[in-house]
Amino acid sequence: MASLIDRFEILFEKFNLFVAICVAGSIGLFAVLVPFDFFSRKLGLRGLEWLNEGAEYGLYAGVFLSASWVLYKGAHVRVDILLTALPKWAARKVERAVDLFGALLCFCMAYFGANGTLSAYAFGSLPDKDLQVPNWIVLAVFTVSFVMLAIEFLYRFRRAGQSDHKTTSDIGF
Repeated sequence: MASLIDRFEILFEKFNLFVAICVAGSIGLFAVLVPFDFFSRKLGLRGLEWLNEGAEYGLYAGVFLSASWVLYKGAHVRVDILLTALPKWAARKVERAVDLFGALLCFCMAYFGANGTLSAYAFGSLPDKDLQVPNWIVLAVFTVSFVMLAIEFLYRFRRAGQSDHKTTSDIGF
């Protein structure tokens, strides 16, 4: 029977995949809406005034929220020169140390993001844009994404400590 942490890891992986699919769908949606907006304006119809800012918010949320999926897939930028030069046991220790440092750094970023989120919520601040998404929502995306990254770093730390661990780069769905 799988332990609680194993079941949570499976759920977390499924959630990350769901987020990645939603981000891919939003990019596809904007890829369709931009030409539609262009042609509707050229035909003298009213365009989608919110589209530019909506794409900004969508890309911002997509990049941050899908970062833990990218880290899980090993599709992030990574330089393995040091790890390949070290003996396997030392490389595993360095990898685990980097994963632990990454988790701690992400928890710090989430802490500061949560402080900013709560402040923006308390002040009710809004951006000076046509599409006004409250600032606390934007900052909450930042906070949630860094919590997700910290969790993924901790799972990487756990996986790197297992004897059958292999570093892979499994990019894609």
